[in-house]
Amino acid sequence: MESSERYDFLDWLRVIAIFVLLFFHTGMIFVGWGWHVMNEQRIESLVIPMDISHRLRMPLLFVIAGAGMWFALQRRTGAQLFKERTVRLLLPLVIGMFLVVPPQIFYERLFQGQWHGGFLQFFWERTLQFRPYPAGDFSWHHLWFIVYLYVYVPLLLPLMIWWRNRAEKLQAGAWMYVMALPLAINEAVLKPLFPEAHTLVNDWYIFNHYLLLTVYGYLLASTPGSWQWFAARRHQFAVGGVAVYVIATLLFEQAVIHRDTPADALVANVFTWLCLMAFLGYGYRHLSFCNPLLRWARDASYPIYILHQTLIVAIGYYAVQAAWSPWTKYWVVLIATLVSCCLLYELVVRRFGFTRFVFGMKRRRAADSQAVVTSARGSAVV
Repeated sequence: MESSERYDFLDWLRVIAIFVLLFFHTGMIFVGWGWHVMNEQRIESLVIPMDISHRLRMPLLFVIAGAGMWFALQRRTGAQLFKERTVRLLLPLVIGMFLVVPPQIFYERLFQGQWHGGFLQFFWERTLQFRPYPAGDFSWHHLWFIVYLYVYVPLLLPLMIWWRNRAEKLQAGAWMYVMALPLAINEAVLKPLFPEAHTLVNDWYIFNHYLLLTVYGYLLASTPGSWQWFAARRHQFAVGGVAVYVIATLLFEQAVIHRDTPADALVANVFTWLCLMAFLGYGYRHLSFCNPLLRWARDASYPIYILHQTLIVAIGYYAVQAAWSPWTKYWVVLIATLVSCCLLYELVVRRFGFTRFVFGMKRRRAADSQAVVTSARGSAVV
């Protein structure tokens, strides 16, 4: 693999995973799991797809992010990578905590009857108190993904630089199946002690879970032949993932195994890892191409990720009060959010240097120059 080679299929998978997030977070309004705004009537048929998505969407994004670090370190020093990630991760996080997340908390407080004024008054009197959510009204909410990813950069950078000169010694093979076991052990041991919180502090189960997946992405991207190895076995992984899910469901129904036990952690993470290997295999086999849609979506996906949940909560607040069927509300929220995200990106975010900067995008001139280069070489995850 040439050091400059870049993979379109990883960009496609990242775009698809972020698109799935819109379906998932819209569904949170209708499954009764406890969210910022909730519809009175549940959509029971969403529960299983939502449960599966919860096990797959964020793990895939962290694996791709880890792969992106490998590609980035092929043409940057460690210091340059950390500087770039600070601009592209830390700055959008800080801006998002002041401008993007507060409307979510505002609508949640309105929905719960805990606030009755306007947004500007809420922002001045509640947000700027800087009291952490949920007791207070200051949070990073869905931007936790950015927080964790940024913390992983300096934490992993010495290891990544050390491995960069040794990667050729590792070959793709059956050892990749075993990568599910550290995930399972981490969940079995730490989840009962540190339930999922996304607070960074005292969130050791989730912190280690996604740290491992980020390392996995870096390791896979650095291993010669790994993507081809996944592609050759993609049907096997897919059948295995479906089989594990079906068998585990039957065992849960028969009370042979129970939720939140070591057995649950094992089957859940085996399922997750088999599915991730299938995604990577099918992606490499069928999505190794670039077209105008990918070039647009590659740049748009990150700003859309930052914006989408706020729009879902805001639109959902009004939709749940309408006299429509639950499915009508679901599609109204989803479509309105997707259209709003695309319009905001197309008409505002990508058009101005300042908005590109605060949303973690490259400067227009630099992005145009990179597009010329990647048109000849293929695409990349950065």
